[in-house]
Amino acid sequence: MLDESSLHFSDFVEVCDAFVKGYSKFERTGVPGPAVALAMLGASLNMFDMFGIRDGVPELLRGLADKIENEGPVH
Repeated sequence: MLDESSLHFSDFVEVCDAFVKGYSKFERTGVPGPAVALAMLGASLNMFDMFGIRDGVPELLRGLADKIENEGPVH
């Protein structure tokens, strides 16, 4: 879908922190962590829809799963 080497993930830190703070409110109110994580994944899928690239998601997730299993953390 894209060349990962062109991304600088440090550019996303501020936005990521805002997302985590927002979703952590659910956990503080007793929503189970896995449910919060699944909601975050759903929001990510919505973003892929927004950019018209949802068709590439299965391949992307397979690649991420392989990285996690073979190399550990993704970023």
